[in-house]
Amino acid sequence: MQRQGITCPAPCGPVSVRGRALCVGDAAAAGAVPSGLVETRPAPCDLWTAEEAAAADRHTMGPCGIPSSVLMERAALCVARVVADRARAAGLSVVALAGPGNNGGDAVACARILHGWNLEATVVLSTDADRGALAEQVAWARAAGVPVLDARAPLPDGPAVWVDGLLGTGSRGAPRGGVARRIAQLRARRGPVVAVDVPSGVDPTTGAVADLHVSADVTVTFGRSKPGLHVTPGRASAGRVYVASMGLVSDPSTRGEHRLVDPRAVAAWVGGLPAGPHKGARGRLVVVGGGRGTPGAAVLAGAAALRAGAGIVEVATPNAGVRAQLVAHRPELVAASTLDPAAFDRTTAAVVGPGLTDPEGVAVAAVWWSEAPVPAVFDASALAHLPASRGPASRIVTPHPKEAARMLAAAQAGPAGVAWIQAHRIEAARRLCEATGAIVVLKGAGTVVAHPDGRLAVATEGGPALSTGGTGDVLAGLVGALLARGLDPWRAACAGVHLHAIAGSRARRDVDAEDVGVVAMDVAEAIPAALADPTRAERYPALLEG
Repeated sequence: MQRQGITCPAPCGPVSVRGRALCVGDAAAAGAVPSGLVETRPAPCDLWTAEEAAAADRHTMGPCGIPSSVLMERAALCVARVVADRARAAGLSVVALAGPGNNGGDAVACARILHGWNLEATVVLSTDADRGALAEQVAWARAAGVPVLDARAPLPDGPAVWVDGLLGTGSRGAPRGGVARRIAQLRARRGPVVAVDVPSGVDPTTGAVADLHVSADVTVTFGRSKPGLHVTPGRASAGRVYVASMGLVSDPSTRGEHRLVDPRAVAAWVGGLPAGPHKGARGRLVVVGGGRGTPGAAVLAGAAALRAGAGIVEVATPNAGVRAQLVAHRPELVAASTLDPAAFDRTTAAVVGPGLTDPEGVAVAAVWWSEAPVPAVFDASALAHLPASRGPASRIVTPHPKEAARMLAAAQAGPAGVAWIQAHRIEAARRLCEATGAIVVLKGAGTVVAHPDGRLAVATEGGPALSTGGTGDVLAGLVGALLARGLDPWRAACAGVHLHAIAGSRARRDVDAEDVGVVAMDVAEAIPAALADPTRAERYPALLEG
């Protein structure tokens, strides 16, 4: 357990955080979210790495003089609220798994509190509790009448609500010894798992996951959320994330650079864009793309840009047949035959790459990168043809993991396999920033947006409904439209990623689909609804005050 501060620079406001069924593994444990748990207030947007959390922990207990036992009790109370709601709703007992550190003490204190609330709770140790905070908490629990099983005892049989207090944000490396044995036993049990601060075996900073790790249904993290709870692969093991506010004080010398893409901030940014008295006032975007075999990519990018509010959208392609198809499928688009950046002197932003597969087209990507005097998004085929030099205006690149691997390999910027990219998404995005000088949007579950100046944001929204061909073209057109309408490149990238995910969720509801069945044009058509309500976030963490 680490102790974090509570200041947040993002604009605050109301947000609707939608609940979902959180219990898995047992029919009796599935169903409605317990009343009183889902907060209407969103959590702060800033994130803390393990090192930043440790610094805040030291500051809180050092200069601020707050004892560790006080922090532990408040942490345990927050976790107990979540566990109690699930145990009562499912009619299950609670088993708290305690590791050797402060997280183990949190879990034991949680069990003691639940026992005091007349809930059946048992503590199971993974190591001898013979020193420190854990020994103190075990003594208190036993005195209160809580059953405590030693490290040699097996886990109770049958379903339960399991509290994972085995490892915290201060742990390093893969689980081992008694902790590893308890994780292996837990994976064979049924019932919902509530992780304390971070699921055991998940790196809180990078999201890397050990072979032996806990998959939680809910994670209650303290003071601030952690990057590893929101990026792949850790995101999949964290479940629903709640941030417990405990009145902690951050170290004033610590300046974090990690944030979540905040729905409240996105709403403020896009809400501040002028509607415009005429089409020219809403920006003019050019989409460079649309090859003979892939004309649809440019149509999708252009349609998304129009739905995102761009006043005029031109599609530049030298192929007359492709231009005819574009106009036939989307008459609002303007077709242009030249690929020369100088010919688009009235353009306010550009998107380069969707469907740009013809030989005469791909070579022009480098020209646009080096010569276009406007901010531009580079996607798809264009990503394979970028020069090492910097452009005259801001650039945004939007690779998926395979494209990111090729870009890193071409730049000789370190490990470049897709598996490495997926296991180290934050580091991969930062390396791409260094290699290109561009803002990087590394697409995927928990999209990472990285800026060359060190800023980094993680998107909470998005899901399998976006895993279909053409949705990347929709994202490129959406970001391009926000650039054309006047958002600065960093905000355009962050807002575009969030709105794209919200549109995907809206499209899923509109076509009455589950994780499959949504197509890219459905997402493009849902962009106006996303712009109208950017705060309808399903995975953004909620705040627990205690």
